[in-house]
Amino acid sequence: MKQFFLTSVFALMAFVGIYAQKPVVWEKPVIGYSQYNYIDIQKVELGEDRTSLYMQITYPSEAWFGFSPQSYLEVEGKRYAITGSDSIQLGVHTYTSPKTMRKEFVLHFKPIPQNTKVFDMLESTRKGDFTFFYIHPDDYKMPEAPVPADFRADYPEDDVWPEKVFSEEPAVVHFKALNYKKGMDVRIDANYFDITNPNDHNESHFNLDDEGCADFICKVYYPTHLQFDIPSAEGVSGVIPQVAPGKEVTILLDMLRDDKYPNTKVIGYKGYMAKFDKEQEAFIRKYIFNKDDHTLPDYPTESIEQFKTVDELIALHDSLIPAFDKATAGIKDFSDVVKNHYLDWELRLFSLYSDDCPSLFNTQEFRDYIFRTRPRCFFTNRLPIDYDLRDVMKLFAGSDVKGADPDLLRFVNAMSELNSGIINPKPLIDDPNLSRLYDQKRQELTAQISQQKEGLAANVHYLELAEVAPENTLQFLLDHYKGKTVMIDMWATWCVPCIQGQKAMEPVKQELKDKDIVYLNLTYSTSPFDDWKEMVRGISGEHYYLSPEQFEALSDLYESGGSIPTYAIYNPKGELVYKCVGFGGVEPLKEGLMKALK
Repeated sequence: MKQFFLTSVFALMAFVGIYAQKPVVWEKPVIGYSQYNYIDIQKVELGEDRTSLYMQITYPSEAWFGFSPQSYLEVEGKRYAITGSDSIQLGVHTYTSPKTMRKEFVLHFKPIPQNTKVFDMLESTRKGDFTFFYIHPDDYKMPEAPVPADFRADYPEDDVWPEKVFSEEPAVVHFKALNYKKGMDVRIDANYFDITNPNDHNESHFNLDDEGCADFICKVYYPTHLQFDIPSAEGVSGVIPQVAPGKEVTILLDMLRDDKYPNTKVIGYKGYMAKFDKEQEAFIRKYIFNKDDHTLPDYPTESIEQFKTVDELIALHDSLIPAFDKATAGIKDFSDVVKNHYLDWELRLFSLYSDDCPSLFNTQEFRDYIFRTRPRCFFTNRLPIDYDLRDVMKLFAGSDVKGADPDLLRFVNAMSELNSGIINPKPLIDDPNLSRLYDQKRQELTAQISQQKEGLAANVHYLELAEVAPENTLQFLLDHYKGKTVMIDMWATWCVPCIQGQKAMEPVKQELKDKDIVYLNLTYSTSPFDDWKEMVRGISGEHYYLSPEQFEALSDLYESGGSIPTYAIYNPKGELVYKCVGFGGVEPLKEGLMKALK
C-alpha cells in the first residue's frame, strides 16, 4: 500500500511537472502600435524558462535588417532581456530572400510571467530602432483610455462653413495621443496645398514627443483642409481637419484604435470647426469605407483617353451628374455643412478628365459646358483647392467671374506661372489681402530669379524660355539651333540613370567634338536650383532649366510618361532620327548621332 502511494505521488508530480512546462501560446497576436508594417509577429510562446517571439519580415529583395543584442521585453515597467535567436544572429546584418523578400526568425527572451496579457518589445527608445507596443492575444480586449471631458463636450449646433477670408496669420494644429509610451516616436506626415507654391507638393514630417504631443504650424492663407497621415503596423491612418488662418484645432488620437475602418486613430476634436471634423470622420466611416452602405458613385472605369470628341466627354459627364446629385441628396444624419462639402467630390472628375484627355478638356466648348451645368463645383465657399486640381485651376483662371473663389483660382494660376519663371501681367484679384500677397510674392520671386541668373555660364540657361508656350518649346529649340545635329537629354539632378548616362556619353562627345552637334540637357523644378547649378559644370553641352509645363509638354511629345532619362536626336533638317526612354548604353546613342550626321 505504501509502495502504491509513493508511486502515485511520483506519477502525480511527474504529471504536474510536465504540465507546468507547457508554454502558453498566442497565435497571431495583435501589435497595438508599431511604425513598421513589414514585420509580423506570428506567434508568442510564454514558457517557464523563456519567452519566444516567432516573427516574419517582408522587406525589399536582399535588403538587410538586424536586431540589437540589447533588445528587451517590457511588462509593467520591468525589462526582460533578449537571450538568443534562431535563423538570425543578433547585432549582425541579415538579408531577406531575393525570391520571397521574406525572412522568418525567432527571438528568445528571459521569461515573462505566463499570465501576462500585454507586453512591449523594443530594441531601445532611440529613433529608428524596432519597437512594438501593446502586444497581446487576439482575443484580449485592451482597456479603453479615458477621453478628457473637453473632448466629450457637445459641439455648437450653429457650426457653419466659414467665409473665405485670406490672411497670412498661421494656423495651428495640436496633436495629443492617449495610450502613448516613450519610444513610440510616432511620425506624422503633413500634406497641404500652399497657394504661393502650387507647383510642388508641400510635405512636412514631425514626431510626437515623449508625452505624445506635437504642434504643427503652417500658413494656409484661407479656410481649407490639411491631410495628416500616421504610418503604423496596421497601415496608414488619415486625418483631415479643417483649418483657417489664426485658428487652432486639437486632434485627440488613441494609439490603440484598431477596427475595420481607416482613420480610426482619431477619437476627438476640439477648437476650430470641431463639429464639422467630427461629422466628417463619421461620414467617411459610414459612406466611404463601409462598402455595405456606399452612397457616393464610383468614378468611371472606362478608358477616357480613348474619347475623340468633346461630345463624348460631355455625354459621360451628363450620365454621371444624376448619380452625384442623388448620392449627396441621400446623405442622412449629417449637417448641411458636411453634405455641401462632399458635393465638391465631383471636382475629382474634372482632374481625371484633364489627365486622360487634356485636348478635349481644354477646349472652349467643354469649359462652356461646365460653366453652364456645374458652376457650383468651382465657385463656392467650399472649394478644396489642392495640388491635384492645378489643371482645373488653370482652365478656369481666365474667367472674369467675381468672388473669393475666382480670385483664388486666378491667384493660384498666376503663382504657378511665377514659380516657373513666367512673369505675366497681374490678373484680376479683387480681394485686397490676396492682391497684396500676390504683389509681395511676385516681388520676392522676381528678385530671386534675377539673382539666380547672375553669374551663370553662357551655356547655362535658367528659365530663359519662360515666354515660350509649352507646346512650342521643342520647335523653338530646333529653330534656335537650326542646321545642327541636336541631341536632347531630359534629366534631373536626383536621377541616377540620368547621371550615369551623362558620364558615359562624355567620351563620345569628345570623340565627336569636331562635328556640328549641340547637346541640349533639359530639366525643370524637380531639380533643386543649387544642385543643378553645381552639377552642370561637369556636363558638356547647353543646359536649359524649363518650366514644369514645358518639360511635361516634351514628355507628352516623346510619350515618355514623365520617365527620365529620355533621349531624342534630330538631324540638321530638324527630323527626328532616334528616341528612347531610359539609358540603354552608349552605343545606341552614338549610332543615332552618326545617323543624324549622315
